[in-house]
Amino acid sequence: MLDVVIVGGGPAGLSAALMLGRARRNVLLADSGQPRNAAVHAMHGFLSRDGTDPAALRQTARDQLGAYPTVRVRDLAIQAVVRDAEQFTISLADGSSEQARRLLLATGVADQLPPIPGLAELWGRGVFNCPYCDGWEVRDQPLAVLAADPRNVQLALQLTRWSPDVLLCSNGPAELDGDARRLLGAHKVALREEPIARLDGGDDRLERIVFDDGEPVTRVAAFLHAPTRQRSDLPRELGCTTLEDDSVLVDDLGQTSVPGVFAAGDMARRPSMPLPGAQVVIAAAEGAIAAVAIDQQLLLQQLAP
Repeated sequence: MLDVVIVGGGPAGLSAALMLGRARRNVLLADSGQPRNAAVHAMHGFLSRDGTDPAALRQTARDQLGAYPTVRVRDLAIQAVVRDAEQFTISLADGSSEQARRLLLATGVADQLPPIPGLAELWGRGVFNCPYCDGWEVRDQPLAVLAADPRNVQLALQLTRWSPDVLLCSNGPAELDGDARRLLGAHKVALREEPIARLDGGDDRLERIVFDDGEPVTRVAAFLHAPTRQRSDLPRELGCTTLEDDSVLVDDLGQTSVPGVFAAGDMARRPSMPLPGAQVVIAAAEGAIAAVAIDQQLLLQQLAP
């Protein structure tokens, strides 16, 4: 009987495994090897690791887990989870199974990119999701935002802190009210409403945005808050409550609505947070918090008369 099975080997899952290993908990971390930031060359905002390749961070974390004999890492997807009264039975992709007292989901999300030619190839390298992660590197240069829903209008306004030249591309008629248009104008954010034909770039950099009509525009980087979906079906299969943006609902300690099931990283958020944290440092912190909560929960259960 394992204490915890962690599903997902990104920063949240690895951080939780480290904390639980140090607490001498018997842990299995199962990783299907599909990180959201696979295309990213460098992560930012992580104290002492600013600019590190996220793949290198994951490998370092795995190497360090080797010091903790109660932690196992397996490169396998979880096929199914069955919850009984006090435990979980976990079926892995190789046909094996494990039993655990607690389950921590750190399975992440997948970005649902619009079908703009060239976007997928530049995602994470010339087109970015998070200005906190990548805004500094393209500061004071021509930038664009590739959608005009309320979240992306806010993103365009936010980017004016990094650059005085921000272009909002609505990729079709922008359904903006007068207040939104006045706000964009007040912050000198230009608007192009023509459909986007393609993004041109090379050497992992955006070079220009080509429209169906009108002149192309030169940009060195673009940003987009794309919709996301849960990468794994496990939250739904387990009956975890989700919020309106499909994030798994958790409390301040990472506990989901299903007893014994925790969640951490960009797949989950508590209602007081308007958006799930996309930064690596936030995911790692949430993994550590959930790990401590799980350890304390198991301890109290053991001590109960």
